[in-house]
Amino acid sequence: MMATVTRIAAVASPDAAPFVFGIRHDAELRAGLTVASPTETIRLFRSGAADFALLPVSAIPHFAGAEPATGFCLGSHGAVRTAVLAGPIAPAGARRILYDPEAPAETLLAAYLYRRHWRTAPLFVPRPSAAALPGEEELLLLAGDEALGAPERWPHVCDLGAEWSATTHQPFAFAVWVGRPGCDPDAALRLQRALTYGVEHTYEALLAGTPAERIATLYDHLSREVDYLFDLRKEEALRKLWNAGVRVAPQADPG
Repeated sequence: MMATVTRIAAVASPDAAPFVFGIRHDAELRAGLTVASPTETIRLFRSGAADFALLPVSAIPHFAGAEPATGFCLGSHGAVRTAVLAGPIAPAGARRILYDPEAPAETLLAAYLYRRHWRTAPLFVPRPSAAALPGEEELLLLAGDEALGAPERWPHVCDLGAEWSATTHQPFAFAVWVGRPGCDPDAALRLQRALTYGVEHTYEALLAGTPAERIATLYDHLSREVDYLFDLRKEEALRKLWNAGVRVAPQADPG
């Protein structure tokens, strides 16, 4: 009888490196692993091509019956540095936010902060290219490696994790491991063990695929600023975000 392959989709990001390392360390799980963009990860889960997925939290409410499958997430208790607004002005003065469609959770969080914290309503406009720079009244919404490098390039950098925690006094989760309705509990347990192994071997995870000159900086970031445990407080924080009714849809820039 042929063994069933557990299909797993994980987002490609510096913060998820320990998760990917842990799954690849498991001989059974690595056969079904796909590491992809957030958009592709969502598509794989929606189409039924993934049993478990590390989904951006902006997407989770759209999947009826999807439940957290492990005790892990990509989260923070304050500044995270891989989710920022950056540009020539402070957030409250921006008229347009140039966002990356491949950063849906970060974009939703920024929209929440604008509505509930800064109480302004800038246009959220898709960034036309990775090389596009902000104008005088614009900010870039950056995630991942580009966000980590933002303080060296821009006079104003606002860390979304820090702003959320200062505003709500809660932690935050940007992506959560979820399973399809009725997913195999034994497979979920095996995934939990693989993720635990990965987080416990974060330095080895970086050695496996990170340029040597970046290992120390990334290890410091992952070990101090990324919170991988998905607990009740983070779940409560997400429900606050989801219940706020904030939506982000591409809007035409009126010029």
